[in-house]
Amino acid sequence: MAKGAVLNHKPQQGAALIIVLFIVALASILAVEMSSNLLIQVRKSTNIQGHQQAKWYAYAAEELAIKALLQSKKDDPDKTTLKQIWAQQGDVPYPVDNGTLQGKIIDLQACLNLNALRVKAATQAGSTSRTNPAHKALLALLENIEDLQSDESEEAMADSVFDWLDEDSITYRSGAEEDEYLSRQFPYMTANSYFASTSELRLVKGFNPLVMEKVLPYVCVIPGSELLAINVNTLDPENALLLSAMIDGLDISGAQAVLAARPDDGFSNIEEFFEQVNQQGAQNVKSVEKLFTINSEYFKLQSQAEFVELRFSMTTLLQAKDGEVTILARKFGGVQ
Repeated sequence: MAKGAVLNHKPQQGAALIIVLFIVALASILAVEMSSNLLIQVRKSTNIQGHQQAKWYAYAAEELAIKALLQSKKDDPDKTTLKQIWAQQGDVPYPVDNGTLQGKIIDLQACLNLNALRVKAATQAGSTSRTNPAHKALLALLENIEDLQSDESEEAMADSVFDWLDEDSITYRSGAEEDEYLSRQFPYMTANSYFASTSELRLVKGFNPLVMEKVLPYVCVIPGSELLAINVNTLDPENALLLSAMIDGLDISGAQAVLAARPDDGFSNIEEFFEQVNQQGAQNVKSVEKLFTINSEYFKLQSQAEFVELRFSMTTLLQAKDGEVTILARKFGGVQ
């Protein structure tokens, strides 16, 4: 009997050993899984903290930009030029603790504000036609940009921008309203309001990626504003085509000559600018005098911060007026 009991006990010991080995293996698997999850959580926490630090660095760039604009306005309140401190930036990132900081301020009055097309057209003296200066400038710009590859005419594209902005749903001349966009494979409606970003222009009829690439250097968006006042002291000579598009009789070479004659510290007054324009054979100058200025109040800051291999980008729209700088809008990530 004792011998039989011993024989029956051995299989039980084998089963127990297998169970113990299974439990040990299961515990090992759980331990590895828990360790892996812990490492992931630590990594996530580190990334969140690093991203937050990079974000604060970008905010620091914003504060520096505000101080630069305030100082420039204090030093010379009557004009805005490319020689002022706000425009003195390089491509070399500024080193900070465990990272770098980089920023660039762009004058939003050195380009065509698309929202200005929303202004109701006025009838010119001695004419029955109605015209909007921004609409006219955009049309001339589109007509003179080389290799503009679009299935639509330049007039249809300019009219479509107006239709996108105006309050009604009535198609203007050869433009496009809701019926055009709702009939597409992926339908959408017109904004019938201001542009929030130049990227929104991609939704307008005719403005395909190839056209956007050609047009974007000349246009911009001032949020909620119909202002059209080009600062001739900050207009890039490479964008002389915009100047030519806004002034009758001023060809591209004449516009380039006007900007080449600009003093290093900018024109002292707007009359000095128009003297150069008249010398280049411009016409109807009186009708566009109010469309130009030597001072600016709207700016865009594009900042980029890096912290321990983490990158954070931010675009800030600023208004410098009456001794103060106001933040109009912020966009995180990408470029606006």
